[in-house]
Order: sequence, then structure tokens, then C-alpha cells
Amino acid sequence: RGTSDFDARHRFVISSIYDLPFKRNGFVAGWQLAVVVQSQTGNPFNVVTGNSVVNGVANTVRPDVNGPVEVLGDVDGWFDQSLFTAVNRFGNLGRNVIVGPGFNNTDFSVIKNTKLGEKLKLQFRAEFFDLFNHANFGRPGNVVGTPAFGRIMSTRFPTGESGSSRQIQFALKLVY
Repeated sequence: RGTSDFDARHRFVISSIYDLPFKRNGFVAGWQLAVVVQSQTGNPFNVVTGNSVVNGVANTVRPDVNGPVEVLGDVDGWFDQSLFTAVNRFGNLGRNVIVGPGFNNTDFSVIKNTKLGEKLKLQFRAEFFDLFNHANFGRPGNVVGTPAFGRIMSTRFPTGESGSSRQIQFALKLVY
């Protein structure tokens, strides 16, 4: 019994599109600014042992904990690793008792819409994902006794999903 792997206690998302009020001519008309801001607390995760004696599957049995678990919030020691002891039985540590790092992201777009007659419109977009290049850390190592135990070794999604480093893309779209 414990919290879900996907539990995020607090999540805030806001998005907005603003049409710039310039209308004099075709060059200054049709500009828009768009922003999406996301922020959430971290997700809980299990601390496990590499022991496979109990159930035949490594990295599934929880260890014993010898005191209250406190999140320190440092990448080299997200929590106090000395509190955990690998045992050859099911340990006394509960499920998902530690919460990983939170997540913050801002995406921004500049859009130019140009009319090309009655039914055609050309749209140019410049999109900036993770505008402020904020580091969103992944969860710390969770296997007792390994070199990565309690240490954060990567960003949240290092391969281009939400939370990766800054990316810029340009797009041209013909709408009819």
C-alpha cells in the first residue's frame, strides 16, 4: 500500500495566445505570441535492493529503513543513503516513500499569419521549447548499494520529451 508511481501532488499549467494589436500593413499585422508554462512537484519512487533470493527477481524487494527518510534535495545525495540496509527478506520500507525532483518548463512561440487571398493563409512559427533552459532532473538511483544510489545521474527526459534541454524549431504552414 502506498502512493502511485504517477502521483504529482501539485501541478500548475497555464497557456495563453496574444494577438499583437498592430494592423497598419501586411508586415506588422497578424503577429501572435504564445506561451505554455508548466510546473509540478516530483513523483514518488521505490527504493529497492539488488537481492533476488527472496522472489527470484532482482531490484524488486524493498530494504529496511533505520530512521525517518528525509529528502535533502542535492543531486549528489537526494536523500540520506545511510538509512537503508539491504536484507534477505522483505524489508520494512514502505512503497514510494521518497519523492523525486519537481518539474518546471516554459515554451514560447512567435507566430506570423499572412493572408494570401480569400481562402489561403501562410503561417510562420518560431517555437522555443524549454525557453529558459531550466534543468529538470530525473529521479535518483534507487538500488541500495550501487554507486548511483541516491544520486541524480540524468535529466528528466534527456531524449526530447518534455523536460529536455532548450530546443528551437521553425515551421511554415499553408492553411486553405
